[in-house]
Amino acid sequence: MKTEKRANELFRPLILLSVVATILLLVGGYHLALRMNDAAKEREQQLVANGIANKIVEVDKGAVGQVVWDDALANLEARNIDWATDNIGQFLYDTSFFQYSFALDHQDRLFFATDIGQQAPLSIYTPFARSMHTAIKAARRKEAERRKKGIQLGSLKDPVQYHNLVRINGRVFVVVASLVEPDFGTVKQRYDRAPIVIAATQINDQFLQAFAQRYMLPDLKLRLDQQEDKRGTAQVDLNDDKGRYVATLEWTPGAPGTELALKLLAPTLVVILLFFGLMALFHRRSWRAAQQLIASEARASHLAYHDPLTGLPNRVMFFDRLGVALDQLRRNGTSIAVHCLDLDRFKEVNDTFGHQIGDELIVAASRRIAEVCRRSDTFARLSGDEFAIVQLDATPHAAARLAERIVESISLPMELSSGRVHVSCSIGVNLLTEGEVAAADALRHADLALYRSKNNGRAQYSFFEPEMDAAMRMRREIEGELREALNKGELNMVYQPQSDKSGKIAGVEALLRWKHPERGDISPAMFIPIAEECGLINELGMYTLREAFIASRQWQGLKVAVNISAAQLRMRDFPEKVGELVRECAVDPRTFEMEITEGLLLGDDPVTHGVLRQLRQMGFSIALDDFGTGYSSLSYLQRYPIDKIKIDRSFVANLGIEKESAAVVQAIVKLARALKLEVIAEGVETTEQRDQLIEIGCEEIQGYLYSRPVEAKQIDRMCDKPETLTSRRA
Repeated sequence: MKTEKRANELFRPLILLSVVATILLLVGGYHLALRMNDAAKEREQQLVANGIANKIVEVDKGAVGQVVWDDALANLEARNIDWATDNIGQFLYDTSFFQYSFALDHQDRLFFATDIGQQAPLSIYTPFARSMHTAIKAARRKEAERRKKGIQLGSLKDPVQYHNLVRINGRVFVVVASLVEPDFGTVKQRYDRAPIVIAATQINDQFLQAFAQRYMLPDLKLRLDQQEDKRGTAQVDLNDDKGRYVATLEWTPGAPGTELALKLLAPTLVVILLFFGLMALFHRRSWRAAQQLIASEARASHLAYHDPLTGLPNRVMFFDRLGVALDQLRRNGTSIAVHCLDLDRFKEVNDTFGHQIGDELIVAASRRIAEVCRRSDTFARLSGDEFAIVQLDATPHAAARLAERIVESISLPMELSSGRVHVSCSIGVNLLTEGEVAAADALRHADLALYRSKNNGRAQYSFFEPEMDAAMRMRREIEGELREALNKGELNMVYQPQSDKSGKIAGVEALLRWKHPERGDISPAMFIPIAEECGLINELGMYTLREAFIASRQWQGLKVAVNISAAQLRMRDFPEKVGELVRECAVDPRTFEMEITEGLLLGDDPVTHGVLRQLRQMGFSIALDDFGTGYSSLSYLQRYPIDKIKIDRSFVANLGIEKESAAVVQAIVKLARALKLEVIAEGVETTEQRDQLIEIGCEEIQGYLYSRPVEAKQIDRMCDKPETLTSRRA
């Protein structure tokens, strides 16, 4: 009994100590589990807070490509709603899922709004207006600071953008205010303050699902009421730019401590062994958690430097690799080649079959190009259907061979889910033998070579030559000088007489001329395409009409022909502007003839068709210039309101030389008579050509045989003395 009692006394402290140790172990393990759960929760909350901030930055960047753009500045300052709908509202909705898009002018007045890419009433901006006030003020302040310091606007790396979180009707939006800036500076800003584009994307189920997948949060949800922090749930509050509560991201955090505690609930007799076993398990679990965290970080890093569609390096990694290659070139002199690639007819496929097939085409093309490239080459997708390659150790032959193989590979048919598709590839190659060049310039030069490949017919490659850059710079210089000349009134009009078969002047064609003070006479064939590219053609066209209207008031009974560009005919308000000009100049539209080219009618554009009919209803007659040189079609002569066709000078020049030319001219005249259209021949320089045209039945003639283009005052003299034209042809 005593032995038992002593044993009890001996073991009682041990039992008590064991019990206390067990209790302390369990309590300590429980508190440790809670602390681990809390630490994991805090870590996840910080990760999600940083992640949502990065996601908002990604949303901001989704609008950069469309607002830092010369065309955006020109069209938004001009309040071009159609352009804004296609290139801001629709584009941002299709590419970056911006549900709403708005545009403010230089006075911060709203003039444009879209909902899911379609034009919408301006009133839909009202719920966003107050919330974006601070962001807009910040953008304007930043704009003013940069202008004051002389910092040039238009950097894709440093755009002026501010965002805010907004809750409207139970929905939470990320709203981005972006200052519209030029990229290449080819467009001159009209006002001291640029337009601002505001785009809103909803934090909806799709947004949350993508975010949850990135950060492995399976039950992530958005809550609109603010609550105290609860155990078992993690949350991150979303506040607006004034610190006011908007919504809460809520999810169930990981509980590694609880999992560990459950594994420690083993029999007391094996607690020590279980402790060490569980410690080993904890270490293994911790290692796995760390591995998962590292993998998550690696995935995020991969997405930052790779294109999500093709898995190829993106623009960021491309420029990084190009910079490394240029450093190596500077050190060891090994030449490299930069290839800039663009898929021909990609937009046609995308528009015809949809964006899904377009994505399939991008993936299929990238695989073919990757098979041709070496492992040492960097093949990247820059944007859309634009790719680029950094080819190391490149000789001229190696660069040309790579480009040839890519062109050949892409030219083969591609089997997509929609069927077989045929596309081609145009390539610009910049061979670098010296490293003293910026990466951006290296790619820009390759892009200039690509531009030449496109102009030369596509499905080919071209090497960069220094004169390409010089030519581009000259075009930009001419663009600026053309704007200045138009503003200063340095452009002038000349008029070429049109005569009937008797030699009497029946009309004139108004022609624009530019005599540059240093470059001399600049051909319209040069400055008109430049005006079309930079958006100056509408202003130039209205200037031509105004001058022709004013000059025509001196000529009684003469018809004045004025050339109209494609860009003008695609403006829905063009007839309205012409009508205002007619009233201002007090002229009769029936004495004017609008000359258009055949190419304008090929697309059967309903806007062009409507504009032509409105001009016809106003009294203007419509003439088809250069007839026979394009895709002449009887169908559009019947479908469009055409009054006259103008036989191109290329047919007239061969009269008396080639029998086919006379047959073509005769056929055109017969066609015009059958359709009850007037016909005139241009480029008549000899009496033989005139006589043959009159014999064929062409009763109106224009050309150097009668007169070169002259000043308006000389037309006055010709009208006063009709024998002037007759004497010139004698």
